Amino acid sequence: MRIKEPFATERPSEINEYRKKFFIASEGAKTEPTYFKKLNESLIKENVTIINILRDYASQGHSNPTDVIKLLQTFIDNSSDEVTVGELKNKLSNWDHENPGIIDLQNTFLKLDQMYKKDVYRIQSKDLDSVFMTLFKNEAYEDMATNFEKYFTAQDVTYSSTRDSLNMVVDRDKDSFTEEQYDKVVDFCKKNHVNLYISNPNFELWLLMHFDEFDSENEEDLLKNEKRTKSGRRYLEKRLHDICGYRKNDIRFNDLEPGIKNAIKREKRFTEDITRIKNELGTNVGLLVEQMIKEK
Repeated sequence: MRIKEPFATERPSEINEYRKKFFIASEGAKTEPTYFKKLNESLIKENVTIINILRDYASQGHSNPTDVIKLLQTFIDNSSDEVTVGELKNKLSNWDHENPGIIDLQNTFLKLDQMYKKDVYRIQSKDLDSVFMTLFKNEAYEDMATNFEKYFTAQDVTYSSTRDSLNMVVDRDKDSFTEEQYDKVVDFCKKNHVNLYISNPNFELWLLMHFDEFDSENEEDLLKNEKRTKSGRRYLEKRLHDICGYRKNDIRFNDLEPGIKNAIKREKRFTEDITRIKNELGTNVGLLVEQMIKEK
């Protein structure tokens, strides 16, 4: 689990109220995080911060909603004043990915294994200073402990289960998301007080709702979302590409931003109910966005 540092740094504000955090774990590695990142930079309320919970670099290929459960479980398990050894290793690995060649990662993991026998062992936050100094005391770089501690602190965003909002954003892609898995995700969210946002067939339905062209779409085409190009581009992706040049790794938020309020209205013409979205065309992402954006 990782949090990009710009998200981990709260924006300055003259408002003295608690800044409510909307933590979002999404199935997509690019499109959804970029959408919410840009939303965070433009339209959200002054007392709100959006924070994407991202997968570790080593887990970039995982995209099934059940993997998002694992991501959220890791966040929940490490959101108190302690961190598991396993999660500390993940953060060290992420740091090494962004700062290659500075530390001997394998040797650092070996030291941790000598200090703690199991990855599930929990380290108290107050003890982390001494852990960092022990891990890096023999490094040639004198400021290594300080540098990693700054990175670690930026990742360690305080989560309040009573004041903040924990959210999962996933696709109802029937090709890769079985009914049994769907029920498992719903059950996990209920038990862990996670707000669930699903799009059937996928998040691109929500994006297409930002444009007036959506109003003339055939609902059967939208729900089936069949492949329409030799490269494998499906119906929704192709329509977005035709309208605004959309690509999965190149979301142009400036094209989407003017249509956000209309997308929220269009969404309500379809089901927003989690139970019905399981088999019907619809999305409830607009309910999440509506909570966060400014009233104009």
